[in-house]
Amino acid sequence: MDHSIPIKRSEAGLKSLVLWGRLLARNGKDYLIAEGYNNATAKGKAVSFEAKFYFSQDGAKWADLPTVDADTAARAVKLRLQLSGDPAFQYTVDDAAAGTAAPEPAADSEDSGKYVVTEVQRLWCTIDSVNNATAVQPKGYFIANAHNQVVPNRLFSGLEYPDKLESYVHRSAALEEGKGGGLAGDVRGSWSLHYDSFKGVAVLRSLLFPGYCFYYSSHDLTWGSLYVGHGLQNNDLVFML
Repeated sequence: MDHSIPIKRSEAGLKSLVLWGRLLARNGKDYLIAEGYNNATAKGKAVSFEAKFYFSQDGAKWADLPTVDADTAARAVKLRLQLSGDPAFQYTVDDAAAGTAAPEPAADSEDSGKYVVTEVQRLWCTIDSVNNATAVQPKGYFIANAHNQVVPNRLFSGLEYPDKLESYVHRSAALEEGKGGGLAGDVRGSWSLHYDSFKGVAVLRSLLFPGYCFYYSSHDLTWGSLYVGHGLQNNDLVFML
């Protein structure tokens, strides 16, 4: 991947392309996911990243992940099954179902209320769900320029309290400022934060999507994240608190 990701970034004409994580599959042919973008724009305090995603099962060849419409995404989230590992696999989703579906190929049928969701569509929806609940960044690292483009803050000197959830924000709220807010506003108990004051490294783990990990180094002001898991939300979180 040290070679394939830079090559794909150049081919796609992206400013940035990094490894997002690994989605585990039933047959062992896991999906490696790469996330790239060119621009991020600010609308007030909200931030919109024009992200593009790619998947690979060998780390050498990367295929595009097309975006999914809202109706398909709503059906995909009903599936509480691990990914099959076959990009051509199809799932049958009953619109009336509460949260499960039979993993069988089928044709769309509006009359019967059953629809097909492909594995590739599930991949995109899974990544989107994980990102919406995680995608962490240090507060103050980004600012908006005169053209409403979100760019790194050259005056960022580090987090004052790297051991507190208030110091970290979701990517969609990257321009959030001031004290309070941040991840502290998420569901109580959904984050685990450990800060090693000797090494100056903070590690955040999501309990809502187990497998998501974020790190921040106060020594060299670097940070990053990775997700390795099944892509399923932990619906038992309320019973763990």
